[in-house]
Amino acid sequence: MVRIIAGLLFYALCTVLFISPVAAAEKEAPLAAELSLSVLRDELISYFEPVSGSVTSITGNSLKLDKGSKNRVKRGMRFFAYTEGVKFVHPVTKEALGRMEMPVGNIEIVSASDDTSEGAIVQGKPEDFEKAKIKIPAKKVKLLFYQGKVDWYLGDAYYQLLKDSGRFELIDTGIETEDIAKLTAEAREKGAEILLALDSTESAGLINLTQKFFWANDAKQFGGSAASINSGHVKELRFKSGLYAEQEGAVLLSIDLPSRSRHMALGDVDGDGIQDLLLSAGDEIEVYRYGLDLKLLWTLKAAPKGEILWMDTIESGKGGRSKILVTAMSEGVVNSYIYEFDPAKPTQVKGGVPGGLVLLAKINGMFVRAFEGSILGQEFDKSSGYDGDVFTIVFKDGAYKKAERFKIPSGVNIYDFQFIRAIGGEKGVLAWDHEGYLTLYNESGVNVWRSRQDYGGFSISYKKEAPTVMVDRGEWAIKDRMLNNYGEILAPFRTPLVGMSRGLGYRKSAIKSLLWNGLTVEERTLVDKISGELYDYVFIDNKLVVLSKSLFGVNMTNVLKGRSPLGVTLNIYPMKGM
Repeated sequence: MVRIIAGLLFYALCTVLFISPVAAAEKEAPLAAELSLSVLRDELISYFEPVSGSVTSITGNSLKLDKGSKNRVKRGMRFFAYTEGVKFVHPVTKEALGRMEMPVGNIEIVSASDDTSEGAIVQGKPEDFEKAKIKIPAKKVKLLFYQGKVDWYLGDAYYQLLKDSGRFELIDTGIETEDIAKLTAEAREKGAEILLALDSTESAGLINLTQKFFWANDAKQFGGSAASINSGHVKELRFKSGLYAEQEGAVLLSIDLPSRSRHMALGDVDGDGIQDLLLSAGDEIEVYRYGLDLKLLWTLKAAPKGEILWMDTIESGKGGRSKILVTAMSEGVVNSYIYEFDPAKPTQVKGGVPGGLVLLAKINGMFVRAFEGSILGQEFDKSSGYDGDVFTIVFKDGAYKKAERFKIPSGVNIYDFQFIRAIGGEKGVLAWDHEGYLTLYNESGVNVWRSRQDYGGFSISYKKEAPTVMVDRGEWAIKDRMLNNYGEILAPFRTPLVGMSRGLGYRKSAIKSLLWNGLTVEERTLVDKISGELYDYVFIDNKLVVLSKSLFGVNMTNVLKGRSPLGVTLNIYPMKGM
């Protein structure tokens, strides 16, 4: 992968770790006391401190050297061994420039005292080491850098720190495996001397970052270390780094869809262990296999004769299949459906692949939503849209039933919110209000922040029913989906065609990212210049898939290319450094 603006990322890291006002306010945080990536860097560098010495004695494959821990010699180091040959001089001045170095082999340190150390021959013949000299040269060490599943921005910050040390020549690897044998083979193939393998785990608000060092030629581990970092600070690092990682309009792939899809969801529809992309169009759900292109697998009938308002999936279906949650409106009434895919069912569409939906439950007069592994519900009312509290729905005694109230601030409805955590760990609720502004509630339910401007309104809204046409009671809306991206909350932002008027449609959309730093909410634009109106979006494999409709529903680029100008577009954006 290509590394992005090393100096800026390193500067952002230093800002987060050492001089951020939030970090200063959290002096007791584990990060401030325990973590510095420089500790990890210094541990690795300690194995390659330039040092020179001599072999003093040999016993079989074991050697004694005249340098010890006072000279920074430590167990695991490997020395280059050589004997001196003839002198060589400057061809003009005849000045002595040194002696030829005749390679003998390599020695690994097995123990070290203050002034001496013991080593073992890892390459070469024992008899060749008589009167040999040893050294670790000051040249750059070629290192294969593997960060695996470590947060990309944290790993990249460490990558830049190593690079800036001037001690290493770093080589990237594109393979994704935890098999050290394969990684060291890749290191040898690319001419690296060592492999650096990173790993991380997260618990109790800490990210535990570990590193292991391996010699490329024999895959032997010679060292390693670990450090802990407050996960909130990693969120801030990711947020700051994102200013440079995502370029406006950097579309990896754009796909024109023939249908008028409006909603998206991800789920393992057929239980094969692969996430499928679901798109809703009218009262149908199209299921696609995501890849270099979209492959339509099934078109499934759902919410008959209704307009789908919201679609989600949730795990725990039969055979590993995800349940599909659909909320739809038909003849002015909202109902919800819970489906499961049955591959043995005859196709529901003429000429289609066998398989269809089985209705597990129809819940009349209710909105539903999947949230953090649970199903949430809220009653529908024609005069107000949303009615009463949000509550959980559980499967009990063979049926889906209303359970306890779901704890969110009063007045926040089922599609309004996403949980958010401050960098210091405090939990809050980020929610839409009816005007399209974003608001933040703290753990006590107190509104502590509101966005500077509204985010452009919502795609689906309805008039509240009134006793007479002379009374306007306002509207209720299906709010836009907010996604949690490692602690940042993503939300759509739309720009109307004319001023603040939304009646003529939207000329462009964007996706904003919001981070609660403990004092206020920082906003930045993650993806900009989405043409027309953004409908929905999901994450797939560190990529953001965005569903949008061009202005007036006409794609002028397609008109010029002789393609159908109608329908919607699926754009795929990278969500980490390339």
